[in-house]
Formats: sequence, C-alpha cells, structure tokens
Amino acid sequence: MLRNRLQEMTDVNDVSQHPALLMQLTRDVQNSIRILESGYPIDRYTCVMHAFDFTEKPDYTAIASFGSGRIFAGATFIDWLLARNHLIAVPHGNAGDLVLYFSNEQFEHIGIVGDRARIISKWGTGHLYEHEALEVPSRYGDVLRFYSALSYADAYNYFVEFAEENGMQFE
Repeated sequence: MLRNRLQEMTDVNDVSQHPALLMQLTRDVQNSIRILESGYPIDRYTCVMHAFDFTEKPDYTAIASFGSGRIFAGATFIDWLLARNHLIAVPHGNAGDLVLYFSNEQFEHIGIVGDRARIISKWGTGHLYEHEALEVPSRYGDVLRFYSALSYADAYNYFVEFAEENGMQFE
C-alpha cells in the first residue's frame, strides 16, 4: 500500500505539493521517509546525477547540454556502466555504496546508502529523500542490487567514454 501511495504522490507533477502529500500519507501509512534539504534546485538534477555527484558540475553540464541533451546521466548510462562491469556488485550496501532498483530486470532508480543503511535518493523531478530501502514509489521495482560507490573522477571519466561512444567528439 505504501509504495502505491508513493507512486500516486510522485505522479503529481506539481512537486511543491509533494511535502503536504507525504504528510498526509504518513498519517495514513506508517513510514520513515524524510524530505532532505537539497543544495541545488530540485528541477535541475536526477537520481543518477545525484548518485554520481554530477549535479551542477560544469564539466558534466557541458557534455549533457550539448546536442539537445541527448547524452546525459540516465538509465542508458547506467545500462552502459553495468554492461561494461564498471559497477562492482557488493552483497550488502555500506554507507556510501550505491543501490540500484530494477523492475523486470530494467534499471529504474538509484540511491546512495547512508548511515544506518538508510537510502538517500532523488525521486524523479521531485525532492531528495531519506528512506528505508523499499520506501520508494512502486514504479522503481522490487529488485535491489548494491554496488561499490564510484569516485566523481571515475564516474565522470566513464561518462566521457559513454558520450564518445554515443557520438560526442572531444578535441
């Protein structure tokens, strides 16, 4: 029930309504979800950008804004990382590790394991949240896999390689 209600909440396009909707949901269904203050405008980054610390980084933005934004850190980039074994699976997530969510073997969402195994993740165009592993909208799927964190330098270098393989030319 919680995950379906979270799905309904995040389907509301006006993200300014999400805090009030979460408060109402919390009155109806027990959960431990907290909205976190974001250091960046929430409409300017995604879960993948957050997980790899790409948010508001000029070098990432220069690539992602080139060519009508067709090359960006999203699901295709995650699939690319996984296909090349650039993400190293770990049995349990420790603080700083990544958690990837899958539905029918398709990547849907990513978060960062925080203290006490709580997840910090950005939900779509909405807010940055701290939550338990399965306190997420239902569309994110039921399969969770943990991976070692990538440094910003490694993630960015992989992103450059991804961009090159997708037609971007660097001088």
